[in-house]
Amino acid sequence: MKVRIIDIKVRRRVRKGSGDISDLVESIRCHGLLNPVTVTEKLELVAGFRRIKACRALGMEEIECRIVTSSSRMEMLLMEADENLVRKDLTKHDLDRFEGERRYLQARGFVRIRLWILRLFGIIIEWIRGLTG
Repeated sequence: MKVRIIDIKVRRRVRKGSGDISDLVESIRCHGLLNPVTVTEKLELVAGFRRIKACRALGMEEIECRIVTSSSRMEMLLMEADENLVRKDLTKHDLDRFEGERRYLQARGFVRIRLWILRLFGIIIEWIRGLTG
């Protein structure tokens, strides 16, 4: 369901900052919004603050939303936490496979690789280097 961005009520969030959203803006510009934001029936934001900011930066007035049945404040807090914590980061093996696939496609003549993919590799590789010291 599409909702006007200005109608979404952003309550106090656990995470204070949204960080750099430039890569997210570029992704949405290239591919559209891949994952809708989550709101209650009263249009209170549960998850997707950075996506809303990125869509605003692109001048979008509406955003695709997933509506959840009105929940208690505790349930909303847990959903917000799950959105940010319960996921599987890419492993070095995953990154190597992406790089291998990119090289394969490039060698086959598919040289129109999106800039955001290259930036993603750079960001993730730097993150892994930070973990491995």
